Amino acid sequence: MLSNVKYKGQYKYRDIIIDGGVPRIVSDALFNKVQERLKKNKYSRSRFKAKIEYFLSTKLICGYCGEFMIGESGTIRQKIKYNYYKCTGVKRHKGCHKKTVRKADIEEIVLTDVMDKMFKEDLINDIADSVMRLQEKENTTIPLMQKQLAEIHQSINNLVKAMEMGIVSRETKQRFEELEAQRTELETDIIKQEIQEEIITREQVVEWLKEMKRLDLSLDDNKRKLVDTFVNSVYLYDDKVVIIFNCREGASTLALPLDDTSACMRIGEPY
Repeated sequence: MLSNVKYKGQYKYRDIIIDGGVPRIVSDALFNKVQERLKKNKYSRSRFKAKIEYFLSTKLICGYCGEFMIGESGTIRQKIKYNYYKCTGVKRHKGCHKKTVRKADIEEIVLTDVMDKMFKEDLINDIADSVMRLQEKENTTIPLMQKQLAEIHQSINNLVKAMEMGIVSRETKQRFEELEAQRTELETDIIKQEIQEEIITREQVVEWLKEMKRLDLSLDDNKRKLVDTFVNSVYLYDDKVVIIFNCREGASTLALPLDDTSACMRIGEPY
């Protein structure tokens, strides 16, 4: 609860965060101070446990047996530590022959492909359109109210045309006033509904995508954020990797070197 970004005026829709999307409750300074205290409390309990971030653990799947590949670590010569992903089918002796893959290499391949594929201008526009369609599908109240408002506008225009032609009566004036009142009330209700449902605009989605493109990928949190947002699953074979995205049809298939001495397939090397 204390980590809720809405307290500082940020609106979160799925993985999209929009600054100023909701009314601010506390200042950035106070919010950040609370987060720093929470962070200190968190690490005070585990400061002696160095955690390695295997952010493909729930995404990386063995292409041969369909089991997840999980992150592990080990030490070799002169106590040099290395980190890798290993098929659980191999680990549990289920007959799978999938080779172990170095953590740094497969993660770099996936991140590079995401950056290459997901941030082209035409795809950014497609993603923004998809978010808008999804939002409209999930929200049926506002489109209905907007349709009613359009009908009221049409009725008002028809009355104005009639009055311009000299067709003016007490009933006409009364009906015009009724429609004006309905229009004002409905416009107010739409604004209230938009605030309640926290509607985001297409421009906000596009700007969010461009911010994602500018993420500093030297930080593990940003790597995980990028993968969690755009990658559905990664199927790994010894000679290729197939990446399935959340935001586009089809998959990205990349060939890997067949030489077992290649960096991606080698284990027993330092991380």
